[in-house]
Amino acid sequence: MSGLKFHVSSPYNTMSSDPAPVEDEEFYSSWSLFLVCTLLVLSLWTSYYLQIKRIRAIHETLVSVFAGMFVGLVVRLAPGTMIREMLTFKHTLFFNLLLPPIILNSGYELKQENFFRNFASIIVFAFAGTFISAVGVGVLVHIYSFLGIEGMDLSLVECLTFGSTLSATDPVTILAIFNQYKVDPKLYTVIFGESLLNDAVSIVMYETLSKFHGEEVYLGSIFHGVGIFLISFLLSTLLGVTFGLLMSLLLKHSHLHHFPHIESCLVALCAYTCYFLSTGLTLSGIVSLLFCGITLKHYAYHTMSRKTQRASKSLFSVLAQLSENFIFIYLGMALFTSAPTSEPVFSYVKPLFILITTIAVVFTRYAAVFPLAEAINFFHRQVGGQRHDELPHSYQMMLFWAGLRGAVGVALAAGFNGPNAKVLRMTVLLVVVITVLFFGGTTARMLEVMKIRTGVPDEDGGSDSEDDDGAFYDYYAPLSRTANGFGGGSRSRRWSRDYQEGAARIGTHYGNRGLQPPRPLSSRVSRQGKCAPVTWRYWSGTCHILFCIFGIV
Repeated sequence: MSGLKFHVSSPYNTMSSDPAPVEDEEFYSSWSLFLVCTLLVLSLWTSYYLQIKRIRAIHETLVSVFAGMFVGLVVRLAPGTMIREMLTFKHTLFFNLLLPPIILNSGYELKQENFFRNFASIIVFAFAGTFISAVGVGVLVHIYSFLGIEGMDLSLVECLTFGSTLSATDPVTILAIFNQYKVDPKLYTVIFGESLLNDAVSIVMYETLSKFHGEEVYLGSIFHGVGIFLISFLLSTLLGVTFGLLMSLLLKHSHLHHFPHIESCLVALCAYTCYFLSTGLTLSGIVSLLFCGITLKHYAYHTMSRKTQRASKSLFSVLAQLSENFIFIYLGMALFTSAPTSEPVFSYVKPLFILITTIAVVFTRYAAVFPLAEAINFFHRQVGGQRHDELPHSYQMMLFWAGLRGAVGVALAAGFNGPNAKVLRMTVLLVVVITVLFFGGTTARMLEVMKIRTGVPDEDGGSDSEDDDGAFYDYYAPLSRTANGFGGGSRSRRWSRDYQEGAARIGTHYGNRGLQPPRPLSSRVSRQGKCAPVTWRYWSGTCHILFCIFGIV
């Protein structure tokens, strides 16, 4: 009976005492979100200011990192731990919320003709280059650990896993500057394509090596790991292509174009469902999502209504922009919020180990880029009969400079286990920030030193120019008519170079999303209530992808 009396009277006690923690959590989460939104506004406003002032020596990503570092330091010194815990870098948040929009937009906005024209070079750098970088860093770190300096005791598998996290490149800053300068499309495409597939390869490599953690490595283990890697990559690709084709068939054989809001939601949900299913099947979600986005743009885009085309492009672009800026803010804050409050901020910092790791990352990038580029040039000269280099020395140097590491490595490092896990996580984080600040901050100067061609129009870039017949012009026509220098005259004069540069989004490497001139009437796609036929060019593109992947396997 006493228990009954307790339960009867407990609701009143609960009402007076329990809501307090819930209210506190809501209070601190509101302040955390306020800080994040403020930093995002600051980052985007900086992008606008740098664009209109044509300041190219500083980039918004650098501002985002430093702003995140400042806020992280303030949160670290402030009393209480609630806000610090909410702003701590979480790998689940990164992989489930921040990374998918970036990858999806990359595949959806890919300049397909340039990508497939340079697909062989991209595959070589993405697979062989990532392998050289991961193994090279792992071996050099293992040698350093073997010397016993700073008390580091790491096994070979741990070192290779550590190397795989630092093999993921993320040249956001560099390719954004390439967009501003309008660098040669071939150089842009090779670096862009390598960064896309490189992230996927490094993730699959990390997951493969994690399965051998704590085990002895034999010669058979190497072949077993390579087999797991290739099967996972192939199945992930097929899953992404399958989801894209199924959505294309659904749009083609239905009347969803009469309901653009539902159609837009289904397109986005198809891509995200593909990503989460692939991750749930222990495959590579990033690979599946990338090829799902490519397939959607190949087949489904021309069967959508005009509103869905605009909505999907705008939605994916906005989400990618916000995620990209938030990631750099996140990295800056993580420098001060990742360590527990009971310990000093840099208690897990080993300066010599960080220096050795940074040197290893730079050295292995050099060892991966220049020999592979020379091999590609030799192949094109001997087999293709070219008289000029496919990748001249200036391009090779910019490929090397684009090897700065990104947030994918930081998120993968969250899965480290063992007594040295915290040291390895802090090392990865600091190496990523160092490479972003150094290589990203000197890219504009390197373009001048290497005398890279700039101001090159991309006349045959591919799918970015495959927009509606003048839909974007009609949408932005009031703006173009009232802007200075665009009043009157022919329609083509409104699409001047200055207006395109002003309208283009700065601060992302996922394709140039600047406004494009209207396409000729002869090349427009008919969408008068019917689905446009899928041309042979799109079928050949997907077949080319599958043949290359089967050839690798």
